[in-house]
Amino acid sequence: MKDMILKLLLVAIIASACKKKSVQDGTPAPEGLTQLTETANGITYRLITPIETQHLKGILVIGSGNDENNPGPGALDGAAENAVCQKAAAAGYAAAIVAYRSGRGMGWNDRATQMGQDFDRCISALAQKYGIPKSRSVAGGFSYTSYMLLTEISAGNSLNYCQGLLAACGSAGAWNAQNFKIPIYSITCSGGADGAYAGQALYDQIPVNSPVKGKSAGLTDTTCSTHCGGNWTDLLVAQTKAWLP
Repeated sequence: MKDMILKLLLVAIIASACKKKSVQDGTPAPEGLTQLTETANGITYRLITPIETQHLKGILVIGSGNDENNPGPGALDGAAENAVCQKAAAAGYAAAIVAYRSGRGMGWNDRATQMGQDFDRCISALAQKYGIPKSRSVAGGFSYTSYMLLTEISAGNSLNYCQGLLAACGSAGAWNAQNFKIPIYSITCSGGADGAYAGQALYDQIPVNSPVKGKSAGLTDTTCSTHCGGNWTDLLVAQTKAWLP
């Protein structure tokens, strides 16, 4: 009987864990916005939206930087990610920072695939929550997330429905640029800290006849020279608006 009770309790705990969780995460949101942490589709994210959500323009999901040699789960409290999401939410978008899964012990391409899956889970959850088509979405990230998603949108297919990828302080190879399946906005500091093909240089690697060339852009910011050293909130949100008017 004792074993049966323990089994029933375990089933109840697992069932509870599988349900969607929404909690106020204690971080004050700017006036006019709401902010909470949710878990849905097996992925956790910090969600920032306008108080009124009946007429959202689309979905923006952002990922944090990490240690590319030993990447743990994505962080939710990065200043740059939160600034972008808050500004996007103020402009009428559902914006989320995704706590993507740890990539420790995995190879580069497997990590990129997993990252794409985690973004897809988050976008799918928000699309269902607000009744927004998944195609009304933009993915993005800083540093490690940019590297991973630039790989995924060239070698994988999980985010082919997105209108574009915001890739801040990340780079990719010439092959990747020739095989991007969605438009990119690549931004980097001058000095090459992020790799040879980042910012304007990455955009230049996209073939002229690529279907994504016309809606892509690249910027090498001459006001900074270190990894992720620029303040690009306004530029990233402006590009989101361009892709999701």
